[in-house]
Amino acid sequence: MRPPRPSVVPILALLVALAFFAVWASGCAPTPKPLSPAATAAFHATRVVAVLDVFRDAAIAANSVTPPIVTTASTREVVLWHKTALKTIAAVPTGWQATVKAGLFEFTCHPMAAPLPPPAPPPPCTPRLKPGEVEKLIPYVGLALVVINEVQ
Repeated sequence: MRPPRPSVVPILALLVALAFFAVWASGCAPTPKPLSPAATAAFHATRVVAVLDVFRDAAIAANSVTPPIVTTASTREVVLWHKTALKTIAAVPTGWQATVKAGLFEFTCHPMAAPLPPPAPPPPCTPRLKPGEVEKLIPYVGLALVVINEVQ
């Protein structure tokens, strides 16, 4: 007889708590003062890369539980999007924010990533992930968007 499987809710709650702690802790670290503009941009990009890693890791963790919360195909999409976002950040060190936010909007249709100012309604969007799966990953997308907006 197999032992009972742990519930998925505590695992996801722990991941969300760790992600928020990571953002809180990184928010406590101001940009070191004697940095050049290029070094300051790299400092902020590193913070965003860490949060995007949390988004990718959450999708992988959600796929690894039984039954999977996120399908393997959707997890693959998240990993490929993550890889593209990191390439964008590396290629354009001082102007990647709008591109990464637009990619997040196209990928998840999160209203905070919409290309219009907040009072305007977001444009129509169909997420590349299944609706139920997008809802599971929305906290991590929101976390990434908060950090991206902070470093702009």
